[in-house]
Amino acid sequence: MKRSTLALVTPMLAATLALSGCGGGTTGSGTTPTTSTTGGTTAGATPGGSASTVAAPAVTCPTESTRSFAKTRFLADVGLAAGTFHRWIYKPYQEGKFTKGADGRTLALAKAVGVAALDVKLLNNAYENVQADPTLCKTIGEPLGKLKNQVNTMKDQITHGDLSSVAGAEVILGSLLGTAKQNGLPVTETTDESTAKL
Repeated sequence: MKRSTLALVTPMLAATLALSGCGGGTTGSGTTPTTSTTGGTTAGATPGGSASTVAAPAVTCPTESTRSFAKTRFLADVGLAAGTFHRWIYKPYQEGKFTKGADGRTLALAKAVGVAALDVKLLNNAYENVQADPTLCKTIGEPLGKLKNQVNTMKDQITHGDLSSVAGAEVILGSLLGTAKQNGLPVTETTDESTAKL
């Protein structure tokens, strides 16, 4: 992990070290997703066979742009969120690094908590930029809202040692990246936080 990224997550390490032995208990996310204008939900199956379902927020699109460089900011924020999610959350999850007894589990969980918090911030920024642009809002608003809610839920759950929403976040992220690419917005994944304005 780069020194600057580690600096972002260091304040959360102590809390995570205390919580990392919690096992797989579930806890509420602390957020209440808003019902989508289409009422759709997305479910991601986890290895244990359970599903993680998050509703899309209601999306109200503007009639004209209200922020400069919304597209550029969106691409930077989502690129960093996707890159850090895959590097420090999804890859270790697939490799079993978060499993009880796994070598380096405590540090892996600490990094995952810090990165999840960073990704929540990045996706909130991206969502604000999308809502400031009529075209982005209509094409990306709903899937980005679903991802934002899912990652927020995931962050809260990982903090308590529950990884059940990680697979769901990967499914929704993949859907968002596909939708963005189809609409001429190819996202370049990165772990270099200098690419995004936090």
